[in-house]
Amino acid sequence: MNKELIMLIVTNKYAHAIIVADNVEIELYGLSKYYNHLKKVKRNKISTIKNKLDSLYHFWLWSLCNEVAQDEDLQLYFARYLLALEDGFEIMHKVYLEEFDEDLEYIIYKSKPKQPSTIEKEKRAVESFFIYMNIFQEKDYGLEKNFLGYSRQSKHNKGSSYGLKMSKYMQNILLDDESILPSSSNVSKGDIRAFPFYLYDELLRLSEPQERLIFLLCGACSARIGQTLNLTLYDIDYSSKNVWLTDPFSNDQLGFHGMGRKQFLLEEYNIEIEENKEHRQFGFKYPIPTNYKSRTPLFWLNNNYKELFFNTLIEYTPLPEALRKPRHPFFFVRSTGRRLTKDEVHKKFNKHLDNLKNKYPEYKYKLEGLGLHSLRHMFGSVMATLEAKLIINGEADKTHWIRWFTSNAMGHRNQSSTDVYFNRPWDIEIELGTYFQAMIDQQMIENNNINRRYQNEKKY
Repeated sequence: MNKELIMLIVTNKYAHAIIVADNVEIELYGLSKYYNHLKKVKRNKISTIKNKLDSLYHFWLWSLCNEVAQDEDLQLYFARYLLALEDGFEIMHKVYLEEFDEDLEYIIYKSKPKQPSTIEKEKRAVESFFIYMNIFQEKDYGLEKNFLGYSRQSKHNKGSSYGLKMSKYMQNILLDDESILPSSSNVSKGDIRAFPFYLYDELLRLSEPQERLIFLLCGACSARIGQTLNLTLYDIDYSSKNVWLTDPFSNDQLGFHGMGRKQFLLEEYNIEIEENKEHRQFGFKYPIPTNYKSRTPLFWLNNNYKELFFNTLIEYTPLPEALRKPRHPFFFVRSTGRRLTKDEVHKKFNKHLDNLKNKYPEYKYKLEGLGLHSLRHMFGSVMATLEAKLIINGEADKTHWIRWFTSNAMGHRNQSSTDVYFNRPWDIEIELGTYFQAMIDQQMIENNNINRRYQNEKKY
């Protein structure tokens, strides 16, 4: 039986996507140029590039096995792919077993059903590739070699009988001047993606010290899990009780020690972060707070959570740096000194979710489908609730500071990014709506009284 290979490789130097089946090799040409565009022009980090290329790779695999239907244009074809992401799909491979004189069909790739938010991210990633590729003319980019060659190859090798051939859609996609498919989903309103704040303290009580520290950074400071797991021993100031989260892939951010983190890791620990297999898997995305270059520490929901964090530090005793082999400064580690992974934290968080569902069955519906990122959404929801309370209490003049605090704490430069998280629970929305309704009613009454007085004055 011939071996099959499906592979996407993304390193700090190059990207490569390939399928090998029955000695037929199909490569995703154009990926290398797009990779360099993301890295050198867009200045995306490797973790971000990897996520975008993963999404492009998924679409490419699907397109190899799904011919364009008659009268199906760009929008319809791409819409069909997004529907396939909802339901999940499989790529099958068939081989002939000579000794049994029969065909054997089996799965070589499986995509599990995805949530709407994930599908939207995959959609945007593929669309960005479309946009980039359409910058170039056919003669400049060599489409004849890079894409149209797939169809000729499929006619003259075994791969054509297995569906591993380029569809007509992919042959022409870069030549069509079609509009990109509109978004099929809007940003969810309300706090449905937020961990319920009224259960947050209970989550912290159920957690072990290491977990509690992580959940505090993710919830009370709005940190992403990748940022949290990049905390080092040098990012905590016990005297001032401040905490920094510093990007290990950059020298732009200066943490408590005052040196660019990427340079510091290389000089002190001989860790070349973008090449090191253990450390490069922890992405950081964008820095928090927004004004990180002034060495601003993390913002907290309130000082009680900051105090709890520093009190919990006493209970958490990670393996000392000197005993770790190889030596590294990252804070969250296993008993062996190896770094704690995102998957391990997700499993612990899900276990606590199950415990909370059993303990508080009346809130089970609020906990379904939540992940660690729901703690960051909770931060935005709490801030939005505080804004509503200030308005209701007649302190609307202070609300602009709430938006400022939220966007800075979460590392957002655009208000639209903050809006994704700035959602109030439904009961607070109702309370705020009732307040405004009463205010409108009162204004209407006052206007009517003024009109009556005016009419009476005219009579006399």
